[in-house]
This record gives sequence, C-alpha cells and structure tokens, in this order.
Amino acid sequence: MAALILLESSPVMLAPWHSLSARVLDSGNSPFETANGKDIWSYAEENPGHSKLIDEAMACDARVAVRALIEGCPRVFDGIKSLVDVGGGNGTALSMLVKEFPWMHGINFDLPHVVAVAPKVDGIENVGGDMFECVPKGMMRNAYKS
Repeated sequence: MAALILLESSPVMLAPWHSLSARVLDSGNSPFETANGKDIWSYAEENPGHSKLIDEAMACDARVAVRALIEGCPRVFDGIKSLVDVGGGNGTALSMLVKEFPWMHGINFDLPHVVAVAPKVDGIENVGGDMFECVPKGMMRNAYKS
C-alpha cells in the first residue's frame, strides 16, 4: 500500500485540497486543475513519474480488491470469454483475473500514454483510447445475478 500512500500524500495531490472551497463556491475548474494548471490526466501524461505513481497506487488497491473478488465471487466470471477493464492502468487487475480464469481474454483499455508502458501479459491486449469517445466491446454481466 506504500504507493497509494505516496500518491495521496504527494504535493501534487495535496495541493488541490487548498482549492476545494473555491470549487464548492464556484463551478469552475476542479481543485486539481486550479492547483496544478491542468486536469489530472493531462498532468499525468506530461509527468511520467506522477503517471507511474498513479499506476502503482491503483495496482496496490487492485491486488487487494481483485483477490477478494476472486476468492469470494469466482462464479461472477463463469462464461465470460472477454473482459474490458476501462481505466485498467498497468493491467494488474486483468493480469490477476486472466491468471485465475485462463479461458478469459482481457482488454486493458486506458489512455495511450498509460498503456504504452503497461507490461505485455499473455491473454491481455493493451488498447489506448479515450473512454469518453469509444470503449472496446467485451462481455458484461450483472454481478448481483451471478
């Protein structure tokens, strides 16, 4: 969990808290944009070290959450042949799922600068794009019915 703590306690991520009241009082820029001059994703694209820290922090969280999902709800993945992880970062979550459920093909979909440095993993295709424009097709299932 070190990466998650390092991310959230970094000056880049703490500075927006000082702009929170302005955001509440005004519907202008986000606190992050006010503090850093651009939105978080543009900032990360221009600052590879910060982008890597975001990926590592999300991977820390995924290792805990996905392990719990695999152990507690494996039936959710029965019959799923392909799974798209929108905003999948470095592919940690999909890597765990494809390893546990080898019949599944994973599509790790994130911004181009993110998937450009994502590791290559058998059974996972890294696809760059913008989720607000188009998302690759995969299977969707309601976890409550599984």
